[in-house]
Amino acid sequence: MGALTLMGLGYSSNANAAASVQEVQQATKKITGTVVDAQGPVIGASVMEKGTTNGTVTDFDGNFTLNVNPGATIVLSYIGYETQEIKVGNQSNFNITLNEDDAVLEEVVVVGYGVQKKKLVTGATVQVKGEDIAKLNTTSALEAMQSSTPGVQITQSSSQPGKGYKVYIRGMGTTGDSQPLYVIDGVAGGDINAINPNDIESIDVLKDAASAAIYGSRAANGVILVTTKQGKEGKIELSYNGAIGWSNAYKRPQLLNAQQYMTIMDEYTFNTAGTKLDWPAFVPQDILNKVANGWTGTDWWGAFENKNAVQHNHSVTLTGGTDRSKFAMSYTYTGNQGIMGAEKASNYNRHTIRINSDHVLLKAKDFDAITIGENVSISYTKSHDLAEDGMYWSYIHSLLQTNPMLPQYADNGDVYYYQEFDGTPAYGQGWSTAMFNNPWENLIHGGFGAMAESRNVNSNATAFMVVQPIKGLRWRSQFNYNWGSGSYRSYNEPQSSGYGNATSVVYSASQSAWLNTNWSIENTITYDLPMLGAHKISAMVGQSFQSTAWSFNVGGSNKVNYGEQLATLKGWDSAWLSNFKLLNTPDITLTGKPNDEEYLASWFGRLTWDWNETYMATVTVRYDGSSIFTDGKRWGFFPSVSAGWVMTNEKFMQGTKSWLDFFKIRASWGQNGNKNISKYQYLATIALSGESGL
Repeated sequence: MGALTLMGLGYSSNANAAASVQEVQQATKKITGTVVDAQGPVIGASVMEKGTTNGTVTDFDGNFTLNVNPGATIVLSYIGYETQEIKVGNQSNFNITLNEDDAVLEEVVVVGYGVQKKKLVTGATVQVKGEDIAKLNTTSALEAMQSSTPGVQITQSSSQPGKGYKVYIRGMGTTGDSQPLYVIDGVAGGDINAINPNDIESIDVLKDAASAAIYGSRAANGVILVTTKQGKEGKIELSYNGAIGWSNAYKRPQLLNAQQYMTIMDEYTFNTAGTKLDWPAFVPQDILNKVANGWTGTDWWGAFENKNAVQHNHSVTLTGGTDRSKFAMSYTYTGNQGIMGAEKASNYNRHTIRINSDHVLLKAKDFDAITIGENVSISYTKSHDLAEDGMYWSYIHSLLQTNPMLPQYADNGDVYYYQEFDGTPAYGQGWSTAMFNNPWENLIHGGFGAMAESRNVNSNATAFMVVQPIKGLRWRSQFNYNWGSGSYRSYNEPQSSGYGNATSVVYSASQSAWLNTNWSIENTITYDLPMLGAHKISAMVGQSFQSTAWSFNVGGSNKVNYGEQLATLKGWDSAWLSNFKLLNTPDITLTGKPNDEEYLASWFGRLTWDWNETYMATVTVRYDGSSIFTDGKRWGFFPSVSAGWVMTNEKFMQGTKSWLDFFKIRASWGQNGNKNISKYQYLATIALSGESGL
């Protein structure tokens, strides 16, 4: 019998092994204890040894038993109570009383153009903290929100990496664009997919009409408010956060092998024509011999798999500052590979730089009189997608319907071409065209978008100033400018057997590019009135103006016959329209109107009141005017009113304190609008088509 070795290197006998086990047991210490609160035992409280996964929970009497290392610290936690850390030392038995954590209700949430205490909010909102998002190590903030936002439906819009999510708040409640409005650091209309999750301080979702009405004509589908991390007073800190993982298909479809395929086809033919399929009329004899000798055919799903697709995220953050000047800077790289497409698999790469800072120019006795600051972000993304939608141009459809008797490669390693192509032999003899369609050839020559790439650059800059002439009265003015551009390029090579055996004999390339700009200016004045007894009143009024302009959106394509390939056309790296210039004039299409602008002007206000944090009410109004509507119908009024009652503050509810900590009733009503529709629908437009290209 072999010997067992514990603790260290070397050889020991069985007797020594038993002694070593006893030493390990003696090295730990058994502790016991009871956890209670003001009302009695706490059932299910977590008791963990700090820095380890060693832990337990309290039983029905609040008792626990745990073996810990000498000098250990135990951490006790329970929802709704303050977390406690206790040094074990020489003590073996503990009697611990947990204190209720009232800080949660004292926290503030973002409500649009301001913040409120969580317990005083009268609308339907939900908040997700940045620290909870960061713990999940996702590359998208929306992915992290999927399990944390009740009432919000978040589903991936595509299997391609980096393609974003469909978000529905309270379902699809309107026509046109059904996605919510994203407000990032006070600027409406941002792209949450371009934000690194580690840069987020909090995300607040305005779910009902009353809470979202402050955003008027853009709030019909709810509002998601994103606050990024700002600088904090203290020493300069440099931190790194990274994660790497591998992805595979969780469950793959079970496709027929060659023998099963022949059986099913024979059964189908017999049931419809009364005879089995005449296989030699459809498939070469050498393939039939291989199947008869046990060849199970091509696993097309496996051929297209990109196994162990890598996904990783790396973020470096620098923060620090004083009571007069604070900053936060970060750089993030995100890279994702798709799980299908083999060496042509989809991919997504994003680089993000973010700089936030604020500076106090004038400080009064107990408040900041003048503060300026900026939020700047720049992102660059490069992505490649595979066509997955529809029937005829989807690689998924091809994998599911391709004949498994068709080889991916010939015995000599060549791609199994239908006819002679680029100096390779032809293998189509004996095959029925109904059974020959090699999706692998389609993929490696650019089919399914296999040779296509998108690049996008987005820069966003916000400058703000806050002036507080007297305590409680604040004027905030901010200017935002956003600049975005992108390009797309695709390339296809000739094929010996295109989809449905429509042989392609041309090289083709397509290019497109776009550019748009967006700027806005907003001013708000907020006044927190002095307390009038137990009454607390706050008022806010503001204005906003936003302009969006598409400078251009242009695309073009051209083709060249196989035998006329240009010397400069040598694959993907040279597949630019400029290399087709010796041939026919490229087909250039103008798909966007230069200087196509859109404007939105707004006035808004909010009044909040609460009495002793027991009774509370909020009234908001917004008046929006949009240029996409016809004259006389461009302005809309969007009011809301909401109220709340904290019943647990009433004297007649004091007897419930032992089992009910906080209970609030609220009611709300509001009107929202949706201006996110196609422009100029009120016009009777005329469209021309034909060879003229008009």
